Amino acid sequence: MTRRSGTAVLVAWLTLVWVGLWGSVTAANVLGGLAVALVLVRVLRPSPAGAPAVVSPPALLRFVLRFLVDLVVSSLQVARLAVGRRVELRSGIVSVQVPGASDTLLTVLADAITLTPGTLTVEVDASTATLYVHALDVGEGPEGVQRLRASLREQARAVVRAMGTAEARSHPTPLGRTGDRRREGQP
Repeated sequence: MTRRSGTAVLVAWLTLVWVGLWGSVTAANVLGGLAVALVLVRVLRPSPAGAPAVVSPPALLRFVLRFLVDLVVSSLQVARLAVGRRVELRSGIVSVQVPGASDTLLTVLADAITLTPGTLTVEVDASTATLYVHALDVGEGPEGVQRLRASLREQARAVVRAMGTAEARSHPTPLGRTGDRRREGQP
Protein backbone atom coordinates (compact mmCIF):
# COMPACT_ATOMS: atom_id res chain seq x y z
CA MET A 1 0.00 0.00 0.00
CA THR A 2 1.41 3.35 -1.00
CA ARG A 3 1.50 6.28 1.36
CA ARG A 4 -1.22 8.08 -0.63
CA SER A 5 -3.60 5.10 -0.58
CA GLY A 6 -2.83 4.57 3.12
CA THR A 7 -3.79 8.18 3.79
CA ALA A 8 -7.02 7.77 1.82
CA VAL A 9 -7.94 4.68 3.84
CA LEU A 10 -7.19 6.53 7.08
CA VAL A 11 -9.32 9.53 6.01
CA ALA A 12 -12.18 7.22 5.07
CA TRP A 13 -11.91 5.36 8.39
CA LEU A 14 -11.84 8.56 10.44
CA THR A 15 -14.82 9.91 8.50
CA LEU A 16 -16.72 6.69 9.15
CA VAL A 17 -15.92 6.86 12.86
CA TRP A 18 -17.07 10.51 12.94
CA VAL A 19 -20.38 9.67 11.29
CA GLY A 20 -20.79 6.68 13.61
CA LEU A 21 -20.24 8.84 16.66
CA TRP A 22 -22.93 11.29 15.49
CA GLY A 23 -25.30 8.38 14.97
CA SER A 24 -26.81 9.44 11.65
CA VAL A 25 -25.65 9.63 8.07
CA THR A 26 -26.30 13.15 6.87
CA ALA A 27 -24.44 15.33 4.39
CA ALA A 28 -23.36 17.64 7.22
CA ASN A 29 -21.99 14.73 9.27
CA VAL A 30 -20.14 13.22 6.33
CA LEU A 31 -18.65 16.57 5.23
CA GLY A 32 -17.81 17.50 8.82
CA GLY A 33 -16.17 14.12 9.37
CA LEU A 34 -14.23 14.45 6.15
CA ALA A 35 -12.99 17.91 7.17
CA VAL A 36 -11.95 16.73 10.63
CA ALA A 37 -10.25 13.64 9.17
CA LEU A 38 -8.27 15.69 6.66
CA VAL A 39 -7.12 18.11 9.34
CA LEU A 40 -6.14 15.27 11.67
CA VAL A 41 -4.22 13.42 8.97
CA ARG A 42 -2.47 16.59 7.87
CA VAL A 43 -1.57 17.83 11.37
CA LEU A 44 -0.92 14.60 13.25
CA ARG A 45 0.58 12.40 10.55
CA PRO A 46 4.00 11.08 11.59
CA SER A 47 6.87 12.13 9.39
CA PRO A 48 7.93 9.61 6.76
CA ALA A 49 11.51 9.67 8.08
CA GLY A 50 12.75 6.44 9.56
CA ALA A 51 11.82 2.85 9.00
CA PRO A 52 8.24 1.83 9.65
CA ALA A 53 7.44 -0.32 12.64
CA VAL A 54 6.05 -3.74 11.95
CA VAL A 55 3.42 -4.84 14.44
CA SER A 56 3.44 -8.56 15.15
CA PRO A 57 0.03 -9.52 16.60
CA PRO A 58 1.30 -12.66 18.43
CA ALA A 59 4.24 -10.74 19.91
CA LEU A 60 1.94 -7.83 20.80
CA LEU A 61 -0.39 -10.23 22.62
CA ARG A 62 2.59 -11.71 24.52
CA PHE A 63 3.74 -8.19 25.46
CA VAL A 64 0.27 -7.21 26.71
CA LEU A 65 -0.03 -10.44 28.72
CA ARG A 66 3.46 -9.94 30.17
CA PHE A 67 2.57 -6.35 31.05
CA LEU A 68 -0.60 -7.48 32.84
CA VAL A 69 1.32 -10.12 34.81
CA ASP A 70 4.00 -7.55 35.71
CA LEU A 71 1.25 -5.16 36.77
CA VAL A 72 -0.28 -7.68 39.19
CA VAL A 73 3.04 -8.94 40.57
CA SER A 74 4.48 -5.47 41.08
CA SER A 75 1.25 -4.25 42.68
CA LEU A 76 1.49 -7.07 45.21
CA GLN A 77 5.17 -6.30 45.83
CA VAL A 78 4.48 -2.59 46.42
CA ALA A 79 1.56 -3.46 48.72
CA ARG A 80 3.83 -5.80 50.69
CA LEU A 81 6.43 -3.02 51.00
CA ALA A 82 3.75 -0.57 52.14
CA VAL A 83 2.34 -2.77 54.92
CA GLY A 84 5.44 -4.80 55.80
CA ARG A 85 7.85 -4.22 58.65
CA ARG A 86 10.81 -3.53 56.39
CA VAL A 87 11.62 0.16 56.79
CA GLU A 88 14.72 0.56 54.63
CA LEU A 89 14.11 0.53 50.89
CA ARG A 90 16.96 0.27 48.43
CA SER A 91 15.84 2.49 45.58
CA GLY A 92 17.99 3.07 42.54
CA ILE A 93 18.16 4.18 38.94
CA VAL A 94 18.97 1.76 36.15
CA SER A 95 19.53 2.70 32.54
CA VAL A 96 18.39 0.53 29.66
CA GLN A 97 19.51 1.16 26.12
CA VAL A 98 17.31 -0.07 23.26
CA PRO A 99 19.46 0.16 20.11
CA GLY A 100 17.62 1.21 16.98
CA ALA A 101 14.42 2.05 18.83
CA SER A 102 12.13 4.66 17.34
CA ASP A 103 10.63 7.46 19.41
CA THR A 104 7.30 5.61 19.36
CA LEU A 105 8.86 2.39 20.64
CA LEU A 106 10.69 4.26 23.40
CA THR A 107 7.43 5.97 24.38
CA VAL A 108 5.54 2.66 24.59
CA LEU A 109 8.32 1.12 26.67
CA ALA A 110 8.61 4.16 28.96
CA ASP A 111 4.84 4.17 29.49
CA ALA A 112 4.73 0.44 30.24
CA ILE A 113 7.52 0.87 32.80
CA THR A 114 5.89 3.90 34.42
CA LEU A 115 2.47 2.23 34.58
CA THR A 116 3.98 -0.66 36.51
CA PRO A 117 3.89 0.09 40.27
CA GLY A 118 7.30 0.53 41.85
CA THR A 119 9.05 1.75 38.70
CA LEU A 120 9.12 5.11 37.00
CA THR A 121 10.81 6.25 33.81
CA VAL A 122 12.60 9.42 34.90
CA GLU A 123 14.31 10.30 31.64
CA VAL A 124 14.37 9.25 28.01
CA ASP A 125 17.43 10.07 25.94
CA ALA A 126 16.19 9.66 22.38
CA SER A 127 19.61 10.39 20.88
CA THR A 128 21.04 7.21 22.45
CA ALA A 129 17.71 5.34 22.81
CA THR A 130 18.28 5.06 26.56
CA LEU A 131 15.68 4.99 29.32
CA TYR A 132 16.54 5.86 32.91
CA VAL A 133 14.26 4.00 35.29
CA HIS A 134 13.83 4.59 39.03
CA ALA A 135 12.88 1.55 41.07
CA LEU A 136 11.28 1.82 44.49
CA ASP A 137 13.18 -1.19 45.80
CA VAL A 138 15.90 -2.93 43.81
CA GLY A 139 16.51 -5.51 46.52
CA GLU A 140 19.66 -6.52 48.29
CA GLY A 141 23.06 -6.02 46.70
CA PRO A 142 24.16 -6.39 43.10
CA GLU A 143 21.84 -9.37 42.58
CA GLY A 144 18.78 -7.14 43.04
CA VAL A 145 20.10 -4.62 40.54
CA GLN A 146 20.84 -7.43 38.08
CA ARG A 147 17.29 -8.82 38.49
CA LEU A 148 15.81 -5.38 37.81
CA ARG A 149 18.08 -4.85 34.81
CA ALA A 150 17.18 -8.29 33.41
CA SER A 151 13.48 -7.59 33.86
CA LEU A 152 13.76 -4.23 32.07
CA ARG A 153 15.78 -5.80 29.25
CA GLU A 154 13.16 -8.51 28.80
CA GLN A 155 10.40 -5.91 28.75
CA ALA A 156 12.35 -3.94 26.12
CA ARG A 157 12.81 -7.09 24.02
CA ALA A 158 9.07 -7.81 24.26
CA VAL A 159 8.21 -4.31 23.02
CA VAL A 160 10.75 -4.54 20.19
CA ARG A 161 9.37 -7.93 19.11
CA ALA A 162 5.80 -6.59 19.27
CA MET A 163 6.22 -3.32 17.38
CA GLY A 164 9.84 -2.62 16.56
CA THR A 165 11.44 -1.62 13.30
CA ALA A 166 13.62 -4.05 11.40
CA GLU A 167 16.66 -2.13 12.70
CA ALA A 168 15.57 -2.48 16.33
CA ARG A 169 14.80 -6.18 15.85
CA SER A 170 18.27 -6.76 14.38
CA HIS A 171 19.83 -5.96 17.77
CA PRO A 172 19.47 -9.16 19.81
CA THR A 173 19.75 -7.62 23.28
CA PRO A 174 19.20 -4.11 24.58
CA LEU A 175 22.23 -3.02 26.52
CA GLY A 176 21.91 -1.85 30.08
CA ARG A 177 24.06 -0.24 32.72
CA THR A 178 23.42 1.01 36.19
CA GLY A 179 24.34 4.20 37.88
CA ASP A 180 23.03 7.50 39.03
CA ARG A 181 24.84 9.59 36.45
CA ARG A 182 22.65 12.05 34.61
CA ARG A 183 23.04 12.84 30.92
CA GLU A 184 25.18 15.90 31.64
CA GLY A 185 27.69 13.87 33.69
CA GLN A 186 28.12 10.99 31.28
CA PRO A 187 31.28 10.68 29.23
